[in-house]
Amino acid sequence: MTATLSVSVRRQTSDVDAMLTELRSCERPHDVEVSGMPLHVLPGVLSPRLSHGSDALISKWHIEPGATVLDLGCGSGVLGFAALRAGAARLVALDINPQAVLATKINIERLGYSDKAQVRYSDVYSALQSGEQFDVILFAAPYWNRKAKDDLERSCFDEGHKVLASALEGARLWLNADGVMYVVFSDQGDVGRVMNLIDESGLRVRDMHIFRPSILGGHVRIVWKLTVR
Repeated sequence: MTATLSVSVRRQTSDVDAMLTELRSCERPHDVEVSGMPLHVLPGVLSPRLSHGSDALISKWHIEPGATVLDLGCGSGVLGFAALRAGAARLVALDINPQAVLATKINIERLGYSDKAQVRYSDVYSALQSGEQFDVILFAAPYWNRKAKDDLERSCFDEGHKVLASALEGARLWLNADGVMYVVFSDQGDVGRVMNLIDESGLRVRDMHIFRPSILGGHVRIVWKLTVR
């Protein structure tokens, strides 16, 4: 008898600890539809069933046809796959969570992107090779300035916003001269500190969008469009 895979309905929450507790209680994979894409999510991976930062970023980006895209901290791959659907020609997805790498690999195969996409285990940009360049870098940054105890918490917690600092500082090396980095963040993190990090990185803010919360007590989300000049 074949086990039935659960299909999850998306909902919003602003309580990160409750979200993590719920995700840890999920011992089986589940599918969730995001932007018309059925994504497979493994236990131990931040699920777009409860995380909605990607929606804000997708609503404000511009992906040129044929673009090369880097999805930094890919999770189940939602941002990178949405970029391919928007016309990107090539995707490299990176994550430090082995379960996220496996989930993205499964989704690459399920969605038919094996000829356009690859996923690598990576600490920020560590898996990239010299000479690789991208037109777009996508980063749904961890919001909360807290120490992560495991791989699942790394998707939410970034003590001192050190990971975000590394992502911003290193972007200039991996972006094409006319490349763009999109970052989505939240007022549940230190927005002022992030603005300082952007300034210190040498990237320029070309646009910024603010999204009011759609639920009581929800996040204010910020999407930055950054360029190297």
